[in-house]
Amino acid sequence: MIQTPKQSPVYCPGHTRPVVDICYSGETDCGHLFITASKDGKAILRQGDTGDWIGTFLGHKGAVWSCVLDKHATKAATGAADFTAKVWDANSGSELLSVTQDHIVRCVDLSKTDSGAKLLTANNWKKISVYDLNSPESPISVFEGHKQIIRRLLWCGEDKLALSISEDKTIRLWDLRDILKPAAAHQIWSKELSDPVNDIQFHIPYNDDQVKAVVACGNSIQTYTFDWRYSNLVEAPEAFPKFNLSCPVNSVSLHPTEKLLVCGGDDHVIYRLNSETGEILETCKGHFGPLHCVRFSPDGLVFASGSEDGTVRLWQTVVGSDFGLWRLTIPNEVSTVNCSNLSVSANDHCSTSLAEVPATGDTINS
Repeated sequence: MIQTPKQSPVYCPGHTRPVVDICYSGETDCGHLFITASKDGKAILRQGDTGDWIGTFLGHKGAVWSCVLDKHATKAATGAADFTAKVWDANSGSELLSVTQDHIVRCVDLSKTDSGAKLLTANNWKKISVYDLNSPESPISVFEGHKQIIRRLLWCGEDKLALSISEDKTIRLWDLRDILKPAAAHQIWSKELSDPVNDIQFHIPYNDDQVKAVVACGNSIQTYTFDWRYSNLVEAPEAFPKFNLSCPVNSVSLHPTEKLLVCGGDDHVIYRLNSETGEILETCKGHFGPLHCVRFSPDGLVFASGSEDGTVRLWQTVVGSDFGLWRLTIPNEVSTVNCSNLSVSANDHCSTSLAEVPATGDTINS
C-alpha cells in the first residue's frame, strides 16, 4: 500500500537576511509571479510555480518591510526602513517613483480597480497616507488612529475602504470614498482583540461584497466575514470560527477554493489546517527560524513561506503531484512501497538560477 509522501520544499535562495513579506500577482502570460521583501534591503521577483529568480529590485538603503504586486504583475511597490515607499516597473525593474516619509514605511498596497494608480502606505508614526501616482509629490490624504505600529494595510471594497491591523490589538476599517476632500478619510469602526494583530488576508468566495478575512492574533487564528454593502455599520462582525495554536502565529493565508489555511509562527513550523474546524492536517518543517510570512498562490497549488533564516521555500498543497519542479518517483518492480521508497523531489533549477544573481548592481530582467 502506497503511503502519502512527505513534503519536499523547493528552496529559493537570494536573500541574505530575514524574509518578512510575500505577495502573489494574478495570472500573467508567464503564470503567477510573486515578490519577496527582506531586511537585506532587496525585493526579489520570482516565478510562482518554481520560485525561479526573475530579478531584484535595488534602490532601498534599509530593510524592506512590505511588498506588493498589482494584479497583472506590471507594477510593484515596496516600503522600507529608509523612510521611503517606492513604485517599480515590474517588467524592466526601473524605479518609477519614490515618496519620502517621516519614519520607516511598514506597509504598502496598490489599488485594485485602476491598475494600481493609487498607493496606500503606513509608517512607524502610525500615519496612513494615500497617494495618487499620477501626482505623487504629496499624499492626497493622511489620517491616524492606531496607537502602535501598523502591521498590515489593505485596500478593500472596490478601493473605497481600507482595513488596517496593528500591534495595538485592533482592526480598523477606514472610509476612503471622499479622500479628495480635505480631512474626509475617517474611521468607520475599530475592533479590539486580545493580543497584537500580526497578519490579515482577504478571500472573496461568493461575490464582490462578502469577503472572508483570516487574522493571526497572538496564538489564535480568527475568521471574519465582511460585507462591504454594510460598511457604514459602527460595529465590526464577530470572529467565527476561532481556534488556537501552541505558539504565537505571525502569518496566515486562506486557500482560494478549499477549506484550508496555512499559518506559521515562532516555532519554525508551517501548519496546514481545516479552516472551519481548526484540525491540523499537516505540519511542514524545514525552516531554521520563526516564520514571518506564508501565502497561498492564487491557484492554490502551492504556498510560499519566508523566515527569519533568510530563505523562501515553496510547498505543495497536494504532496506527490507533478507540478513545477516537483516529480514523484516510485521504484520500479516494487509491489508494496513504504515511505522510505516513495519520495517527491524538487530539482535544483531554482537554486542554480538564483545562485547566478550578482550581489550588487543587478536589476530585474525584462
